[in-house]
Amino acid sequence: MKPITKSYLKIFLLTGIPYGFIMLGFDLADGNEFKLWKFLLSTFSFGIPMSLILVSSHRYRHKKNGIQEMTNDNEGVFHTKNVKSKINLEELFKKLKTDPIIGKMKMKKIEDGIQLKTNISWKSWGEEIKIILKNNKETDFEYQISSSPKLKTTLIDYGKNFENVTRIENVIKNIV
Repeated sequence: MKPITKSYLKIFLLTGIPYGFIMLGFDLADGNEFKLWKFLLSTFSFGIPMSLILVSSHRYRHKKNGIQEMTNDNEGVFHTKNVKSKINLEELFKKLKTDPIIGKMKMKKIEDGIQLKTNISWKSWGEEIKIILKNNKETDFEYQISSSPKLKTTLIDYGKNFENVTRIENVIKNIV
């Protein structure tokens, strides 16, 4: 099954079915009897539009970020990438502080790396980004950049975590 199809199906199942059960619960609490057609109607009438709207918006943001095709690697909300660089952790911290976007994030040094946190925005409930030093040779450094939503139940991030990883990679490689 294609990753985009999996996304549509996942969002349908995770939004439509709970909505159907909630509506069923309200009906039963009101003293109405269970009707399968009513349960299916509420499940499909909520799940299909939610799936179409959320996944299409997610896909649109990915295309805007230069990703033409959804794959298993870029479809989810958790993103990780390894980047090699010549700059050490202290220099990287300074570069991140001067970046116009990353510099606004809450930033602190952690053991073997840097942790960044973003605030709630219209795109997300905030993200947690970690840059971990994986390989420390005298002039060659390897960093693992990972970005994930603060709210672990996030289904769609509209490409925000992918943007975070790409932005930090560009700062490390002196592209920005």
